[in-house]
Amino acid sequence: MKFGKSLAIATGLGLSLLLTSCGSTQPAPKASLAPGQGMAAQGGGSLLNAPVPADVLAVPLFNADGKSFTLGSLKGQTIVIADFLTSCQEICPMTSINMRTIGDAVAASPLKDSVKVIELSVDSERDTAPRLAAYQELYQDKKWILASGAEPGLSKLWKFFGNSYSKTPYSADEMQKLPVDWQTGKKNTYDITHTDEVLIINAQQSWAWLDLGNPNPGKASIPAKLKAYLSEDGLNNLAKPQEPSWTPEAVLSALSTITGKKIN
Repeated sequence: MKFGKSLAIATGLGLSLLLTSCGSTQPAPKASLAPGQGMAAQGGGSLLNAPVPADVLAVPLFNADGKSFTLGSLKGQTIVIADFLTSCQEICPMTSINMRTIGDAVAASPLKDSVKVIELSVDSERDTAPRLAAYQELYQDKKWILASGAEPGLSKLWKFFGNSYSKTPYSADEMQKLPVDWQTGKKNTYDITHTDEVLIINAQQSWAWLDLGNPNPGKASIPAKLKAYLSEDGLNNLAKPQEPSWTPEAVLSALSTITGKKIN
């Protein structure tokens, strides 16, 4: 049973999240998460019961097809959400593999019409709908949703879930060492420092589960174009994910607990 950091944070004890500049962790300012008591979930992470505020549910978002939606518009659905950015060279390609695995499992299960699997950006500036679509095309799968939004709404949404991300410019020396962007062929000028987390909102629109840490995709492989884009830290994270980590199995176990329906 996985128990610890995510539970302590979710119970409002004032502990600090770890922010990730995709791969390297550093202490973050103390995050104010939604109220609610947490308990260890059998498959990992922490079960919660914290209603999502109306202003967070109303934040405008869009998917890779450019269609607008809000979390509030998905009431009655159970929602899995993980954060990412398409320009990440250390962690996010593995997050996407996990979310693809979860999306495929949900699509083949009795929950296919009642669960949405959403990978939501923390990079409103670069993650436009066409960029999201091009990124998802690399994975050759559309059974999960890539989404983004505009600031400051995106920041408001993620802040509620404990993810106060920030823009971090690269130095000239850092830029020289970085691979070129997988789509533009140019070097990026900044990174986004953010928390790596995956969460579930239940059909009643309460925050129901949380897990933190690096995504562990197991033996699943990432697209070759993104593997070539990974930094040295990214390749190390792919070969041996740092702990704590989260897996698709933990998410699927939490979905089964929350919905009462087994996912094989």
